[in-house]
Amino acid sequence: MSRKKDEPWLSDQFNPLKNTDKNQGGGHDPEPGSSGDEWDRVGLKEILAGDHTELYQGKSKFQDIHLLCTEDIRLYLNGQLQFSSVDERIYHEAFVHIPFYLTENVQSVLVLGGGDGLALREILKYPEVKSVDLVDIDSKMVELAQHNNDLMNLNNRAFNDKRVNAYIKDAKQYVKKNRKVYDLIIIDFPDPSNELLAGLYTAELFMDLRNVLSDDGVIVCQSNALDAAPTVFWSIGSTFERAGFYTDQYHTIIPSFGDWGFTLASKKRMKRRFARRNGYHRTLPDDIERLFQFHPDYLHYKRRAIVNSERNLKLHIIFNEENDW
Repeated sequence: MSRKKDEPWLSDQFNPLKNTDKNQGGGHDPEPGSSGDEWDRVGLKEILAGDHTELYQGKSKFQDIHLLCTEDIRLYLNGQLQFSSVDERIYHEAFVHIPFYLTENVQSVLVLGGGDGLALREILKYPEVKSVDLVDIDSKMVELAQHNNDLMNLNNRAFNDKRVNAYIKDAKQYVKKNRKVYDLIIIDFPDPSNELLAGLYTAELFMDLRNVLSDDGVIVCQSNALDAAPTVFWSIGSTFERAGFYTDQYHTIIPSFGDWGFTLASKKRMKRRFARRNGYHRTLPDDIERLFQFHPDYLHYKRRAIVNSERNLKLHIIFNEENDW
């Protein structure tokens, strides 16, 4: 992430560290000018030069995978940080528990992406959940989450839960062919840094998701770093609205990544009534409503939001402009 020079309001209050692209897929070795963020490449180089433990390094069909341990456990894909065990719970608890607190009686869940199993860990805390279908295109990442002891310890061996069914498939094709209806859909797609990935955030796909969402169900979609790509954040909300959804959006500070945003979408207008459950999380604030409040300068970018569609695929262009890639 590069702080905008003409926008001094992007202070450390909103940009505690940096990073822009979570779950970047595709490509091979991270070379200068590739999708790997320069900050992460420099950080990874220094980590590798110091004391560390290699937990796994290899290539899948889609990306380089590098799991290592220093004082924390980190996952890099294509040289780009995906999570640090120090603060990944902040991301995954905000991602999963907020929609659960807004939705009654969630029995069936669909997870698109999330092959590391960390979102699964949070979902499985709810005993009323009867089934979770996880769809990820990368078999190697899912295999690692199922069999690497360090990653299994982080995800609480989530894939061993009998309620979980993992499918190694393209998410768009799975959704088109699926006939099952879900009470909650969690979208953990890569950031729209190229045309292929921008195709995961289209009104057409969101319309397909509407067909597999129950009438009272909720979708939550990771929506990029708000302090790095605010127009992308608001555009994801606008695209859901074009697909016929009511939306609400929220964000939280994740030290390893910055100010991260999420989008909620439902068939019915949502009311912010949070049915919290003690012991299910440790990182959410006491006043959850705070997560739904935005600095006025963030709201300024809402006027620039676009609807991303197959005929007007522009989200990757905006993403790269805002990140100065």
